[in-house]
Amino acid sequence: MAKEAGVSVSAASYALRGAPNIAASTVEKVRAAAARLGYRPNARVAELMTHIRKGKPQGLVDTLGLVWVEGTSRAAKSSEFARLVVLGAEARAKLCGYRLESFWLSEVEGKSRRLADILRSRGIAGVVFGPVSVRATVELDWPWESFAMAVIGTAEWNAPLSRAAHHHFEAMRMAVAGLIRAGATRPGAWLDLTTNERAHRGWQAAWLAYGPHGGRGRLWLSEGRPTRAEVAAWLRDTKPDSVIINDPVQAERLRDAGWKGALSRLVLLDWRTSAGLAGVDQGYGIIAGNAVDLVVAQLQRNERGCPEPPRALLFPGRWREASERS
Repeated sequence: MAKEAGVSVSAASYALRGAPNIAASTVEKVRAAAARLGYRPNARVAELMTHIRKGKPQGLVDTLGLVWVEGTSRAAKSSEFARLVVLGAEARAKLCGYRLESFWLSEVEGKSRRLADILRSRGIAGVVFGPVSVRATVELDWPWESFAMAVIGTAEWNAPLSRAAHHHFEAMRMAVAGLIRAGATRPGAWLDLTTNERAHRGWQAAWLAYGPHGGRGRLWLSEGRPTRAEVAAWLRDTKPDSVIINDPVQAERLRDAGWKGALSRLVLLDWRTSAGLAGVDQGYGIIAGNAVDLVVAQLQRNERGCPEPPRALLFPGRWREASERS
């Protein structure tokens, strides 16, 4: 390949790795020659050579960073959701030969460039950005070109990042099917507007596509915290015999507002054991593991920066009965 490109062997090697000390024109010539010759890098050899160049003995494990742009390490310790994300990411990282360490933007006073410098100084080249729950968009001042990255969740970022996320559309379709199997004839859906927007309206779209006849009028997208009177008015106007919800609190609000149906007629789109309801287990441990896979694949290809095009791995979740345990 070096001969085809008219450069030295070392220059060809550096160019293929994207080394910063090689001129852009040389990189272009080498990659063009590689394309003509049908060259394909061997990921295992590339990974071994990376260890050798770093002077690391085999068996010394590299670290991936799990970066949380919301919350604190203290709050994460008591969060079941954060625990599932960390456990899923750690397990997949270990299988891939890496260890995982969490970092919080709040612990560097929100200074993202400072956090990136800390990661680089520790030799961390792979970053998984944790999910956000407060906002639908994330603006981060980050040196994207320096890392292999993926994000967990559906929030929009100010960079075209690969992502692993929950497939909200398929989850709603699963929930509708579950209610129909249980004999529902007039199901309704009460969804939080902000959460639905963060999910790219996937829940709403699936309800309109797969909800039973007349279901369009039984969809309520509520904003904020509806009053008891507003919940009661929706029940009175739509008369659902079952309801799909996205938060366990909504089940309590329905009962307080006068809904007399059985708990078996409530389906939760974000299932958890403590709610005592059937629903869709979003599987964020699996999703976090998928995000790790995306980052490791980039590292093994020796890629940094935002991929073109970015990749997306969507997991629809699993149906869970009310009696199941996580």
